[in-house]
Amino acid sequence: MSYSYECEIFEGAAFCARWGINEGAALGRLRDLSLGDRYALASQSAPSHLTLELGPSIRLKAVTGPASATLSQNSSLIVEGALKLMATDSELVTALVLHTGRTVLLLPLNPMRLEMEYTLIAVDPDANALRMSELVTGCFAPGARVTLGDGRLCPVETLTTGQMLRTRDHGPQPLRWIGRVTARAHGSFAPVTFAAGCMGNLGPLTVGPLQRIFLYQRSEERLGTQAEILVQAQYLVDGRRVLQREGGYVDYFSLVFDAHQIIYVEGIPVESMLVSRATRDRLPAELAQDLAKRFPQLNQHAHFAQELSAAKVIEGLRATLLPDKEK
Repeated sequence: MSYSYECEIFEGAAFCARWGINEGAALGRLRDLSLGDRYALASQSAPSHLTLELGPSIRLKAVTGPASATLSQNSSLIVEGALKLMATDSELVTALVLHTGRTVLLLPLNPMRLEMEYTLIAVDPDANALRMSELVTGCFAPGARVTLGDGRLCPVETLTTGQMLRTRDHGPQPLRWIGRVTARAHGSFAPVTFAAGCMGNLGPLTVGPLQRIFLYQRSEERLGTQAEILVQAQYLVDGRRVLQREGGYVDYFSLVFDAHQIIYVEGIPVESMLVSRATRDRLPAELAQDLAKRFPQLNQHAHFAQELSAAKVIEGLRATLLPDKEK
């Protein structure tokens, strides 16, 4: 079985070391990289759009943009591994390194800014599952209890389609689709666990690192321009009340409604999975095909709440969002 994956990439020549052992050199193969080196995309860099066919191997179906001059249609691509990078403002970015022949490509899994310097902090040669390139939002681990329409709590792994779940903005809504994936609990897939009560949650809550938590700001001093914000779970990790675990495997459940919703899990508001073409293409093939059949338009609109960036979740804010009851 094979399926298509669309992505934007940069040629390795556009991502050059500005400081470190490889200063002045363009991104090369994993064996040539050195932790601590600082890289940046040149100001004139432009991404290329690739359509890949993923199956037993990865083949290039189409390419538009600067890389079209160096990449040949139907050529094979190899995923060498993943890079973990930290920007000067502490934002973390994961990117895959691919190569075809002598051409090295960079596939960012998070948006990257031109001229921003990124320090190479980790290299993972085992991260070669392109179709699992990034966790979608709306991912909950087994045991997370979801609020039903009648107020009862139900573990996410026992939910069935058609059940009515409570939503923040639209009352009880029928659950239309449940996705389940198993991933190595490593890097971008390592689960985040909130201890019971640290955010008002009724019990321990384990979610995917990109799962966004809904927060309503009651005071006039607001982060951003709106009272309602969404913050990724990974930004709230403090090493004590909110932990990120690596090792072994983890199951993630995704919940889909007719429209994107804010639901309640362990009593706190979180977002459901947002159905879009990008969502579909980041799922394993069998789940992607099932989702596409059920939602052929793939046109859900995101909740109007404002997303909070990593740069704004500083230590002081994290302490405010996670009040320490021991003090």
